[in-house]
Formats: sequence, C-alpha cells, structure tokens
Amino acid sequence: MKNRILILVGVLFLASFIFIIPSTRAITRDQTISTVAEKDTYVNSYDPTSNFGGQDYALGGFYYTGDIVEAYFFFNFSDKPTTYTKAEISLDFWSVSETMNVTICLIEEAWDEYTMTWVSNKPTKGSDIISLIITQNDIYKFNVTSYITGRNNLSICVYITFDNYVDDYFYITSREGFSSYSPEKAPQLIWTYPETAEITITSPKTSDIWQEINTYTIRWTSQGLIENVIIQLYKGTTFIEDITYTYTANDGEIDFYVSSSEDYKGTDYRIKITDYDDSSVYDYSDYFSINIGSGTITVTSPSDSSSWKAGTPHYITWTSTGTIINVDIEIYKGDTLKYYIYEVPDYGAKLWEIDDDIEVGTDWRVKISNSDDPSQNDWSDYFSIYERNGAILGYSPILIIGMSLGISIYIVKKLKLKQI
Repeated sequence: MKNRILILVGVLFLASFIFIIPSTRAITRDQTISTVAEKDTYVNSYDPTSNFGGQDYALGGFYYTGDIVEAYFFFNFSDKPTTYTKAEISLDFWSVSETMNVTICLIEEAWDEYTMTWVSNKPTKGSDIISLIITQNDIYKFNVTSYITGRNNLSICVYITFDNYVDDYFYITSREGFSSYSPEKAPQLIWTYPETAEITITSPKTSDIWQEINTYTIRWTSQGLIENVIIQLYKGTTFIEDITYTYTANDGEIDFYVSSSEDYKGTDYRIKITDYDDSSVYDYSDYFSINIGSGTITVTSPSDSSSWKAGTPHYITWTSTGTIINVDIEIYKGDTLKYYIYEVPDYGAKLWEIDDDIEVGTDWRVKISNSDDPSQNDWSDYFSIYERNGAILGYSPILIIGMSLGISIYIVKKLKLKQI
C-alpha cells in the first residue's frame, strides 16, 4: 500500500508538469457605462398650454385628431469615459401597433422639464440625427458618437414628420418610468470604451499547505469592471468542486473550509477564479498542497554513544520543522532494512521494544522520513545493540519515569516494529 501511495504521488507530481494549465487571462475588451437621461418630457398640440414633465412615459406621433406629440430627452456627460470609442442613445418604445418612421433630431436650446409647453417655450428643432423604423415594442439604439465632440451634454427630440404621417402615436419609457428590475428600459446614453480585464490570485501560494478541518482565506486582486466571480478548486487539470455555490462578490477574498474527506490529499491543487460575466477572464493560483506535510527532520536518538540492550525498550526521538504530519521509521543494520513502521504521528518520539533475539552489532542506525515526501529524511548515527545477559524480562506495559519533583506514571502500549 505504501509503495502504491508513493507511486500515485509521483504520478501526480509528474502530471503537474505534463498538463500545463494557462495561469492567467488578461484581455482587452469593450466595456459600457450608461448615463440615464437627466430630464425628459413631451409636448402636445392638443393641449398646448399643459406641461407633462415628471410622467412615467413620453409620447410621440399623431393623435387621431391630427394633433402632434413630441418627446424630448436631455443627457449630460458626467459619466463619459476619457477613452470612449462609441456613444449610443437607447430608448424603450412601446404600444407600437404599426410600423412608424420616427425622426430624431438635435436640440441646441436649453429647456426645462417642468415648464415646457407646446405654445410657450418649446425649443427649435436642430439637424436630424437619424430616421428610425419602429416596427414593434422594443429597445432601439442609435449612434451619436459624431455629435459628442465639443459638447458637455446632448439634447434630442423624438417625433414623426408630416411626410411620414400615420394616424398613431408611440410611448417611450421615461427616466421616472423604468424599474430597477429592468434598468435596460431607461432612456440612456451608453458609452463604449476599451478596458483591460484581469484577475490575479495572491493566495494560496506554492509554499502553502492546507490541513483538513481548517479554514483558509483565498485572496485575489482584479482590474477592470468585474462585479462577481466564480471560484473553483482543481487538482491538476481535474475539476474538484465549486467553492462558490453560484458566484460571490468581487471583493478580493473568501474563506474556504477544508473538510476531512480522504479525497483531499496532494501537492497539485489549484484555485481558479473567473469573471462571472465573462469566462475569458480568469486566473489559476500556484500549485499548493492539501494534507501533505513538508519540512525537515532531525534524529536525536539513538546517537553514536547509544548502546541498547536486546529485549529492552528504548525511545527513538526526533525533531521536525514545517508542517510534517506523519513520519516513516526504518531501522537498518548496515545497509539492510530490518524493521519499519509507517505513518507514525509526528509527535517526536516512538517507543521501540527491541527483540530478545535481535542480531547484535555496532552498525545499527535509524532513518526517519516524511510520510508525504520521502526525500525529506534524516539518518541517525551508527549505534550499538548488544546481547542481553541474565534473566529475560517479560513485557511490561508500564514505564515509570522518575521526575525531580515527583513520580509521573505513563502507560505505554507496547508496539513492536514490523520485522523484515
């Protein structure tokens, strides 16, 4: 079993080099930001002295009496990005019962949403921006990029010319009329600009070792407009689990609890974090370990002055650094392995009941290795085992150790090392 575990760890270690996962994806992409109309209203020749500011909608077209309705919208440039590449106005047309040819023109004069009427202060129409063919209820966008330069705001009128007369009118959702559940229906100026989008995982690192029944913090930084992220755990190239149920806010950190599942063990784990709205923006963490100890080992006993009698118990002791979990203890005579015990908790000591009939000699030594990484090991000095003389002592489960200020009694369960 031990050999199979070592082989498996070796294969996984090799696989981490064979199957290379791209680390990070920084991309340049188009991003948008919207400016909702600062004011909007409409005027009506049927009711020429009335003001319709503050309504949930604006009207445009012709009443059945032939009277004219015209809609007005005003946008400021407070959200204009310095690197914008395109500007569009988006309007939500509804109650459209037939095809209409709608004209949209510039308004150069100032106007007030709550005082404008048909007869008193309706502004003069400027140059046409576009003619839109409206066929159904929908959100319609039109490009106004060429009208942005040199301006701090943009004002438009939406109406139907006499040449395109239809005995009908349309509604447009106003800034007061759209719902937070459907923000796309707001009258808005949409700016498009390029941005560099990137996610960079800062923790875990290669040196990190996560242990079961512990909580660790995953950390990352990001560039660009990334609202939410998906966080996943991989082992090599294999997806293991979603750390986020669906997504989490892009706030730079999240805690992850390592369960005691036997599936969590290895040196080739990685975290992947992806932009929830754009799967082409992601990053993989460095490879890190889960339930794999790492560090140094130093055998402290036996030493070159040790001379142990056959048939007696002696402690094999060691010190360690790092996060070593278990150790393998092997006892050699010369270059020949004679006894072993694997997966011993790294408590720093193990009692060895030396066999009565053990082969004596001065060339015994102990090797202690990290169970998770055999390359991390240490050898004791050569020490002696000499033949037992006199009566043979039986097994005693009680080891009494005298202390300077009293006597402490330790009950030690006898555990003989396996003999080759």
